[in-house]
Amino acid sequence: MEFTPSFAALSPAALLLVSSARRNLRQVLNHPAFTPERRQQAEALLTASTDAAQLLRWKLLAFKECEAWEDAEPGPGSRAARSPAHPDYAY
Repeated sequence: MEFTPSFAALSPAALLLVSSARRNLRQVLNHPAFTPERRQQAEALLTASTDAAQLLRWKLLAFKECEAWEDAEPGPGSRAARSPAHPDYAY
């Protein structure tokens, strides 16, 4: 079983890293790809986590989900609705 230090046992630098990772993840979760229910579930998990690396992995997964949502969404901001900035760009 892996030992996870309590929040009080973290150094000030680690606390800063964790709080920064939480804040960044919360900003990503404000994307319309995430429902309010999923934001609530995520909030419970990220508040309990004291592992900055895990929080950053979740942030990367959230970014990927946002990108997939934008690619699938037929709105004016989606890539499918936009023409490429240059003909050589294959997106």
